[in-house]
Amino acid sequence: MLETFRVQDPAALRAIAHPLRQRILIELAALGHARAADLARATDEPANAVSFHLRVLAKAGMIVEAPEHARDRRDRVWTNVAKSYAVEPGTPAAMRDVVVPALRWAEETFRRANASGESRDDRILALSTFLLDDEQAAALVTELQDVLERWSERSLEAARAAPRARRETYQLLAVLAPQALAEDDAAAVDP
Repeated sequence: MLETFRVQDPAALRAIAHPLRQRILIELAALGHARAADLARATDEPANAVSFHLRVLAKAGMIVEAPEHARDRRDRVWTNVAKSYAVEPGTPAAMRDVVVPALRWAEETFRRANASGESRDDRILALSTFLLDDEQAAALVTELQDVLERWSERSLEAARAAPRARRETYQLLAVLAPQALAEDDAAAVDP
């Protein structure tokens, strides 16, 4: 199994951009291997829809069949090809297929929270500004990656230990980069 599958081609990018396929990949990471019916139960989606998405992921090279876990030759059992998946920043269409939908998700999440007026301990919107030199920025990136990796592993271990426990899929969108707004962008923000 690969440590990280680097998403670089358009087919893999389109495959990983879909929220249900992201969920299927994380469920496979938790379960180790699964059939479409298992994943349909885990995601609460119809088995035929899950089967379609499994074929898309397989065609993109992100999952493979695991015949050693099959009951017979007709039984299709799937597993991930990597422990993690990463979209390479320079991948053509990454902005359109991954970044823009993620920003829409963030906007919709907080629009709903604002509309409901309810405060929840399981959500955060944080926009922080730092004054950093290159070394400090690199250290912060490393620390953030360590926290994300630790929580990813922790959540997968809990899912493996209690596979039938009710869980929701949470997403985190993080961007750390120099704040270099063009003058036009800054003017559009200022009243």
